[in-house]
Amino acid sequence: MDRISKLEKEIIDLRRVLSNKEKELYEIKKEYTQQQANIQIELETQYTPYNNAVKTQYGDNLPKWAVESSIIFLCLHIAGEIGIVDYDAVELTNIHRQILHGEGDQHMSKAESAAQTLRSINSRITITPYNVQLASSNAMDIASRYDVVLDCTDNVPSRYLLNDLCVMSKKPLISGSALKMEGQLTVYGYRSEKNTNEKDAPYIGPCYRCVFPSPPPPEAVGSCSANGVAGPVPGLIGCLQALEAIKYIVGHTHGQLLVERMLLFDGEDSSFRTVKLRARNPQCAVCSENATISQLVDYEAFCKAQAKEKKKQEARLKSERRKQEKEKRMTGQSYYGFRVTKFADTKKWIQDVPKSERRIGPACTSEFCAKGTARFCSHFTEDQRQEIFSYFWNSLDWKGKKNYVRGLVDSVPPKRRRLKHKGEVSRKGDSKLYHLYNKDERQPVCRLMFLNTLGIKEAMVRCWLIKEDKPKSPKKPVKSLNVDSYIDNLPKEPTKCQYCLNSGCNIMYVCLDVKSQHQLYNKYTKDMKAKNIAPASRKTFSKVVLKKNVRIFKPKNDTDVCDLVAQHNVLPSLGYQNLQKNELENQNVSINYYYNAQCGPNIDPCVTPIVISSSLLQTVDLNLHILPPESRILPDQLAGKVNADLNSKRRHLLVDVRSEPEFNMCRIDGAVNCPIDNLHGARFEQLLERIRNCNSEVTFICRRGNDSQIVAKKVLEAIEDEHRSKITDLTGGLHAWSKHVDPNFPVY
Repeated sequence: MDRISKLEKEIIDLRRVLSNKEKELYEIKKEYTQQQANIQIELETQYTPYNNAVKTQYGDNLPKWAVESSIIFLCLHIAGEIGIVDYDAVELTNIHRQILHGEGDQHMSKAESAAQTLRSINSRITITPYNVQLASSNAMDIASRYDVVLDCTDNVPSRYLLNDLCVMSKKPLISGSALKMEGQLTVYGYRSEKNTNEKDAPYIGPCYRCVFPSPPPPEAVGSCSANGVAGPVPGLIGCLQALEAIKYIVGHTHGQLLVERMLLFDGEDSSFRTVKLRARNPQCAVCSENATISQLVDYEAFCKAQAKEKKKQEARLKSERRKQEKEKRMTGQSYYGFRVTKFADTKKWIQDVPKSERRIGPACTSEFCAKGTARFCSHFTEDQRQEIFSYFWNSLDWKGKKNYVRGLVDSVPPKRRRLKHKGEVSRKGDSKLYHLYNKDERQPVCRLMFLNTLGIKEAMVRCWLIKEDKPKSPKKPVKSLNVDSYIDNLPKEPTKCQYCLNSGCNIMYVCLDVKSQHQLYNKYTKDMKAKNIAPASRKTFSKVVLKKNVRIFKPKNDTDVCDLVAQHNVLPSLGYQNLQKNELENQNVSINYYYNAQCGPNIDPCVTPIVISSSLLQTVDLNLHILPPESRILPDQLAGKVNADLNSKRRHLLVDVRSEPEFNMCRIDGAVNCPIDNLHGARFEQLLERIRNCNSEVTFICRRGNDSQIVAKKVLEAIEDEHRSKITDLTGGLHAWSKHVDPNFPVY
């Protein structure tokens, strides 16, 4: 009867477990049902094809929105494992576009932070972060654990590395990229033998080397950090990467995937198009039958470019890690020590040797110490020894520890115990007498008791006793002194731009035949060596030049008088060179320019070059009154004349002098673009000739009506009298046009 009762109880428990498992299975099926319907997967195949592993490789490359959008959708759609490779740490400037990280994740590994977020989204899958830089030495080991690789990098060495890695491991590479307003997506290295749905002959798609056999010149390659990218573009490419990965995992054929095809997205007009790529190259160096590359190589040397743009940041992180490990070592915690690797004649120090934490050792059990009267080892209890150990490692800094040990160890002349050696000079330099504090009383103990109580080794004690701490003398700025005197003695002159002078600019220009600071530094080194004086470093030289506000004049055109603000080079012809600051105020001329508010105290913001970037910018519009009223035209008057010319054979010439990007953003129908910065030399003569041939009026247009006045004034001075009457300027520019003529016209 007992056995029957036991079996009945076990059956009840099993039924309860089965019921819980059925509920869990129902919830999982419910979660994935909509995904199955969308990509037409039979219910019974849901858990087999989705149980795949996906590795995502990214550094500070294809912007993290792309990477993170692809990872999030993969996390929601697969039931296997996702690996994330990233060597970088989270910074506050990343968070606005990297949606897997938060403000509390600063200084945390991006791979670890992303993994934590993904686990909170889907706890049923495995997320493995790799906080390393993917390189030839570790790539094969990491990729061997996964079935699909997503390439989210934007540097050429990493792309060639991932391509060769996937070809050698026979895995598909889903490659995405984005720059500015454009994005691209394709699949490299597809193999039909791994897909049971492929009914045709065995098929192998082209790899990255088939399309790009050799890397481009480094100077021809752009990157997101240098050229910028619109955030939604990489986000879109990342979502499409996830879609291609899911399609591959569930068994779509190469005709349904982006194999031998590249998807191109243009954010300017939100258009998609697909272009055909060249087929697999039978002479490819890595994927052909007679491949010449059989192992991963040094891709930075092959591409003559760096695989990551954060060398300085990596060095900083490495330095910070060393400081952290050093702090752990000094406080008795476990830490990582160094080992030396030798390659040819070079040595490399690697910090990866685990060192255990400091522990208190056993007390002295010597009968000699217990019976003798010269040592007090037996007088110390375990609590006293633990108190000494804790005080030594927790209360003292490193210098305090050294002084503490030096105060407890005495050096005395060595004693000769054997009579036959009495009077001879010992090879031993001295003997050590060790002590410990017992209730503020310094009592002698044996060497073993001293070392075990403090948890240190004899070698450390001898090192501390030999090397006394000496105060470091501050470095004397000897080298920078000759740079100061050298810069002071150079022939210099102030700027020729009256606007910069009126704004209080104190920049001095070097009057030498040099084109750059590099040439000036070379001249400095030659002059110093001729005097047998050691020259300062380039870094020191640059700091002194910046501190003294000295520049090399770098004009874009022969007629330029200012290399700081481009607009200043067309203003002297307007008769402003003799205007003083109070005269400018009387004419209601506000001269403030785009400037970087973070430029620092050593740079005058009024003379900083025009910069339009993601930094904090400030602008105050010019309000110039250059042309007389008869040479200006109101917006409603211009609209009437343009409409009248449309009904006749005459054509009103509208000349928009804004930059090309601004012109492409919005413009009046029929206007032509002649950017103010390009109106010199042959291009200015072409504009004059076009005005001479115009049979109607010519109106110059800009955003606010300031640059257009400058150009109109310049044209009026250069063109013949017979054509001057047809030249006008739009008062108020496009802002006035939007206000008085077309309320739907976009302004900025």
